[in-house]
Amino acid sequence: MRRSTCAAWLAAAVALGRSASSLIAGSAAALEEDKGEKQKLEACAKDLCSILVKREANGADLTCALQKTWAGAKVKEGVEQKKLTWGFGDVRCAVDVVGKRRDMIDALTKPEYEYKLPIHTVRCDIEREKEVMKVTVSLSPKLQFKDGKLTRAWLGIGTIEAPSVVKGAIWTAVQLEDTFGIVHGDLLREVNKFVYERCPKQLEK
Repeated sequence: MRRSTCAAWLAAAVALGRSASSLIAGSAAALEEDKGEKQKLEACAKDLCSILVKREANGADLTCALQKTWAGAKVKEGVEQKKLTWGFGDVRCAVDVVGKRRDMIDALTKPEYEYKLPIHTVRCDIEREKEVMKVTVSLSPKLQFKDGKLTRAWLGIGTIEAPSVVKGAIWTAVQLEDTFGIVHGDLLREVNKFVYERCPKQLEK
């Protein structure tokens, strides 16, 4: 569950990537990865890295329409590491990520900065036996930076539209995350590594 880091950095993908995979587990395999999914993720990461590394004030803000599909076995593995369980299969989530260039630069250059993202809506398909359930989650992530490093993060979960069989479990999991930071430590390390190690290498390609 360590892909789509660009979405993770913006925390809208905290839900798309790390959080979505922290909330859902399963064992079947039916949702196929769409063609172009990987290329869109890579293109978004490259655009994001350009902003984070070059830190040029002039230029377009970040906008990416992202989608990520996880095999149920991989999701199950990631969730069990966090001592959470879920009895479903493959997961596919999509989100339109929006990030202001000025906010991202300020987060990395000011001594302290709190980055509040606008509301993002994550749309997921979750496999359950012979059916696919639709789940929609809105979130308003908040990220705190100190000396250019991400130090704290909140998902800011809002509304959850989902079948009752999954809605309660999602809410419980995200509340645990925002209150106790079940995946915060991993997220912070992943984001900081992405910004200062992976992004410079990404732009060298």
